[in-house]
Amino acid sequence: MTSEPLLLQYLDVVVVVLAAPIALLIGVPAAGYGIAAAAWMALRALGVAVERAAGASGDLRRQVSLRLGYMLGRLFALALVIILVRQDVGRDDGLAALGVILAAFTIQLALSALIRPGAR
Repeated sequence: MTSEPLLLQYLDVVVVVLAAPIALLIGVPAAGYGIAAAAWMALRALGVAVERAAGASGDLRRQVSLRLGYMLGRLFALALVIILVRQDVGRDDGLAALGVILAAFTIQLALSALIRPGAR
């Protein structure tokens, strides 16, 4: 279990949720924002489950495989979400989805660099 505050661990999700009303008020397409936010949060929840499963495993190879598989799968899934939103909903919605995912990914990446699991 980590010693960081829960808010800090999930700052990316908090920012996505708190930014939604502001983004929608300034005219960001709702469908693009909503679909990307939902995909991000679903994949973050899956990531928590994967991390727990990897942490519970005593086999180092299994831990690495689970984490690497999740990371690659998540990148593929998020790219697919952006492509499908742009293709099915529209160009502006695709750009909104891209913006949401890039912002959330950047926040999570920065936090993971500061709060490394291996540093504990």
